[in-house]
Amino acid sequence: MNEIESIIKAAPYLQKAHPHDCCVLICDVEGMIVYFLPARTFHTTAIVGNKVSSTGALARSLQSRKEEFVVVPKEAYGYIHKAVATPIFQNGELIGAVGTGTSLESQEVLYNAAHLMASTSQQLSATTEELASMATQLSQDIFYIQSSGKNVLSYIEKTDDILKFVNKVAADSNLLGLNAAIEAARAGQHGRTFAVVAEEIRKMAINSVEAVVQIKNILQEIQKETFKLVDTVGKTSELGERQAAATEEISASMQQLASTAIDIEKVAEVS
Repeated sequence: MNEIESIIKAAPYLQKAHPHDCCVLICDVEGMIVYFLPARTFHTTAIVGNKVSSTGALARSLQSRKEEFVVVPKEAYGYIHKAVATPIFQNGELIGAVGTGTSLESQEVLYNAAHLMASTSQQLSATTEELASMATQLSQDIFYIQSSGKNVLSYIEKTDDILKFVNKVAADSNLLGLNAAIEAARAGQHGRTFAVVAEEIRKMAINSVEAVVQIKNILQEIQKETFKLVDTVGKTSELGERQAAATEEISASMQQLASTAIDIEKVAEVS
């Protein structure tokens, strides 16, 4: 029994031991197919008695006298597969070659899926990074608005002192006008003009007091609404900070996913 016959007997076991479904071909030194064991899940057009392809792994192995492999594109047989062949020697003389053909359809699907996942993950990573940047900017803008609102409250509080001063001036003016009216009455005919002036001063004082009350009420309403605004902005700022932190975490996760997808793509790559 020569080496080729021994390998033919071992071929079914070789096929079972292979990690993937494969076909087994054996040819003699002239490239004539002497044995063919078809695969279970894909069809190969090899026929015993025919010559092997001149560009295939078996022909190359016979020519180079060493192991060869060829990735056959989908266009050739309708499916992508990898052919691996090694020469058979007997007593140092080349007598043939044995090869296996393995479909790479599943690897191609995995490769394409990994490539798509890597591309999508990178796009999502870029988008989440942009969202994180926008969320951070939003948080900063909200903080600025909150600070401005607090400044407005501070200015409103300062106007309270001014209103108190105006109110005091109005009260003093009213008292002064009242005293002037009394003195004008005492002066009789000579004090009429002075009485008119005194009355106008009192009217201005009364109007000033009323205006101060109105302004104070308006400022109190503004202060109340500003307090609400500052409180709302403060809560929004917290949400913005949480959103920024969340998008940064998502971005980091997407970067990790993209890295993993690239690793899968490398493993699945057929070359």
